[in-house]
Amino acid sequence: MDILTIPYFAGGLSHLIPLYVLHHKYLKNKTGITNQFLVDNNLQPILKMQGIDCVSVDYTLEENLIVSDKNASSIKDHLKDVEKKAYETIKPSLIIEDTSFFTPLIAEKNNLPRISIQRTGIFRSIDKQYRNVKHVHSLEKGSNSLGNSRSFSDPFNPEPGIDKNSDLYFLQQYANPKAKIIPGIPSIEQLPENIKNRESYFYSGPLIVMDKPSKKLSLRLEEFLNNNKEKPVVFITTGTIDRTPIENFIEFFVQRNYAVITTCLCEINEKYNQEILYNKLLPLHYICGISNLVIHQCGSGMYHYPIMNRVPSFTISTQCYDREDIALRLQELGVSAHIPHPDDNPDYWNIFLEKVERFENKNLIDYKMMDHLQNEINETMANFNMEKVIEYALT
Repeated sequence: MDILTIPYFAGGLSHLIPLYVLHHKYLKNKTGITNQFLVDNNLQPILKMQGIDCVSVDYTLEENLIVSDKNASSIKDHLKDVEKKAYETIKPSLIIEDTSFFTPLIAEKNNLPRISIQRTGIFRSIDKQYRNVKHVHSLEKGSNSLGNSRSFSDPFNPEPGIDKNSDLYFLQQYANPKAKIIPGIPSIEQLPENIKNRESYFYSGPLIVMDKPSKKLSLRLEEFLNNNKEKPVVFITTGTIDRTPIENFIEFFVQRNYAVITTCLCEINEKYNQEILYNKLLPLHYICGISNLVIHQCGSGMYHYPIMNRVPSFTISTQCYDREDIALRLQELGVSAHIPHPDDNPDYWNIFLEKVERFENKNLIDYKMMDHLQNEINETMANFNMEKVIEYALT
């Protein structure tokens, strides 16, 4: 069986890692399965070094074709052409994708089954009273989005009466592939009670990497921790894409005599260079394991690490409903505390201070629930059967 795997073209590591983990854990050593990734030309050498085959198609955008609403139409046409060439090159019998919205044009339109990585942002189950109509999907925000071009709203809002042979019809079926893999657990990524085809959703548990620091980073961490002995460690991140300001949180903890590890590059890092360790990319599992508190944006992969390491965490709002829904669910379960965005709640800083006080008084987290979720993660990963997902998709 030939499989074509396609991550979101501008999603960075967030939408590549789940497919990478899926390949290495469940597909790499399966007899009779060949899996090829369609990725940017710059990523191909890296994946090939990891033993992953890549489609020999020029995926890179032209230098003058930066991701913006102005260039949205040209980028869409480029992506459609590239995916069509990839399809014609390897003639797959199955498509696996993560947030690649144009794949119905090479999958369903050609009667090919498609397996999609799906998260709460697509099948929202949170009560409507907790939803903020001003929030957007995280893919509609930031330098790599085409948010105002309706790239992301269209696939989730099919129009009635549309020609079922048209490209637009197929594109509007994006959220309804034959099979869906949820990279999480049922207690957190909850399906709505009235969802259709419930049997087509398969929980895999977190599709994340259990990475370790490089030798160079290990030496930096060792020196940093030695310089900040006896201080509690807080890890603060908004991931690789989001740019929500977090300087005030960093400075607060430094002044409160914490050691801060962060992926945020800001002037404060220079001011407190002994108390802050900055690195653009960090081994999240390892860093969460050495931290006393984790503050994060609640990205799909990120929120699992504090739970798996049994570490208290704060989630900070980035006004993205796919993250916000999960953050509120984690708070409801008692394993994290959520800090609203300043534009949503002007009292956000007092809420933050109250959560810090609860953390320092050791009454922020329900550790019994944390242990329950840890067990559910382990059981979900152990019970996930990729062969059953593929079998379901092919029937």
